[in-house]
Amino acid sequence: MPNEQSFTAPRAFISYSWSSPSHESWVLNLASRLREDGVDVILDKWDLKPGHDALHFMESMVTDKSVSKVIMICDRTYAEKADAREGGVGTESQIISPEIYRSSTQDKFAAAITENYESGKACTPTFYVGRIYFDFTTGQLFEESYEQLLRWLVDKPQFIKPKLGSIPESLISTEPAATATQSRAKRAEEAIRQAAANSAAYVQEYGDALIPELRSLSPQIKEDEESDEKVIASAESMRPYVRQMLEICAIAIRFSDDERVWDSLLIQLERIGRMMWRSSEITSWNTHQFDSYKMVAGDLFVSIVALALDEGRFDLANRILSRSWLLRESEGAHRQSTSDFTAFNQHIESLDRRNQRLKLNRISIHADLVREAHPLGSIPSFESVMQASFVIFMRSLDDSIKAWWHPFVLVYSSNRFAPFPIFARSESLVFFEKLAPLLSVTGLDQFKERIDAFEKSGRGSQMFSHQGLPVAYLANSAFLGTRP
Repeated sequence: MPNEQSFTAPRAFISYSWSSPSHESWVLNLASRLREDGVDVILDKWDLKPGHDALHFMESMVTDKSVSKVIMICDRTYAEKADAREGGVGTESQIISPEIYRSSTQDKFAAAITENYESGKACTPTFYVGRIYFDFTTGQLFEESYEQLLRWLVDKPQFIKPKLGSIPESLISTEPAATATQSRAKRAEEAIRQAAANSAAYVQEYGDALIPELRSLSPQIKEDEESDEKVIASAESMRPYVRQMLEICAIAIRFSDDERVWDSLLIQLERIGRMMWRSSEITSWNTHQFDSYKMVAGDLFVSIVALALDEGRFDLANRILSRSWLLRESEGAHRQSTSDFTAFNQHIESLDRRNQRLKLNRISIHADLVREAHPLGSIPSFESVMQASFVIFMRSLDDSIKAWWHPFVLVYSSNRFAPFPIFARSESLVFFEKLAPLLSVTGLDQFKERIDAFEKSGRGSQMFSHQGLPVAYLANSAFLGTRP
C-alpha cells in the first residue's frame, strides 16, 4: 500500500438534488465519511459561498482536470430534474451528459443510487441508463456499496488481473497432498447434506483430525523475542481450518435439523476454545503462546453466531449463547468448571504490545485483523460479524451474565448510516418477538429498558477512545415494534 507521503488524495465533486432535509443530511454524512477516508470531497454546502457564481462553480467542477471524479447522487427528484433540464441539477446535467460520452472521461463519472422506481429500476437520468452504478437503496447494502465507491474514487479496484505466470515445477512433478482434515471435512459435509444418521459421528471424526492440526500451528516464542509477529502468523496459518469449519457449520445450519449434529459442532468449538489456556499437560510455555488461539476461537465463535443469524436460525444462535462451556481446567474447589459465552471474548495482550512497539496508534489491532479475515465476499461477511458481535454484546447486558462482552469489532460501526439488519427488521413486532429469546428479554419493553440503562451509564460514550458506541441507533430502538 502507498504510504501517506506518496498517496495524493483524489478530488471528487458531488452532484445531488436538494430533495428533502433527510436526503441532504444523507449526502452530507456520505461526503463527511469520504473526507475522513482520504477523499477531497467538494460539496456546495462547503465550497459554494454567498456571492459566488453558481453556474461557473458547477461548470468548473465538471470540467476541471484537478477534479478526478464526479459522483451523481441519484434519487427520483434528481433523475426527473436532470431529464427536464430543470434547476441546478438540470444545469449540471447539461454539462455532464456530453462529458460522460467522451471516451477519455467516462471513468470520471458514476452514479450512486438512493431510490428505485416502483418498477424496481434505478432512478437515473436518461443519459445514464444502462451504465454501472453504486447501489445505496437500502441500509443493508450500504457498507458493501460504500467500499466499492471508495475503491473507485481512489482507483484501487478489489480485483486486479494478475500477470500470467508459469506453472510451478513442484506442482507438475508431484501429486498434491491432501491436508489431514480435507477428506474428513468433505465426508462430514456430505453426510449432513444427506441427513445421514451418522452425521454427528462424521463431525466428531473431523474434529479429531482438526485439533492436532491446530495444535501443531502453535507459535513457538522465545522469552527474549517479540511475540506479536509470531502470534499473528500463527493465527493466519489457522485461517484455512477456520474457514473449513465455518463451511461445515453453514451447511449444518442450512440443511440439518439434527440436534446431535449441532451439539457435535459446538463440542469441536469447545475443544478449540480450550486451547486459549494452558492445560496441565503443558509444562513449559510463553506468556503469549495462547494468543493466536484466543484470536481464532473468538472469531470462530462470533462467526458461527453470524452464520446462524444470517439464516434466521435464532434458535441455534440462542443455544450457543445459553450453553455452559467447559473450557478451562478448574483451579481449586471453589471455582466453577464451566463458563458462559463471554469466555470466548479474550483480550490479546500481544496485540497491545504490537500497537505500542510499532507506534501504530490503532484503536484495536484485533478488530483490524478480524476485518482482514473477512474480506468482501467472505461468508460470513464482516458486516455479519459486526452484527453478531452487537447481538452478543446486547445479550451480555443481561443481569444474569457476570462478565461484559467487549464488542471490539464495532469500532468499525461508528460511521454506520443504518441500524443492523435484524434490528431494522424488528420494526415488525412479530419479528422482534422471535428475536427476543436470543437477547434474553421477555419483550420489547424490557429490551428498551436495557438500552436506556446502558445509555444512561455513559459506558457507550467512553468506548473506542471515546468514538462511542451508538447502541440505541444500531438497535433501532426508536422504531422497534412499531409495525405488526
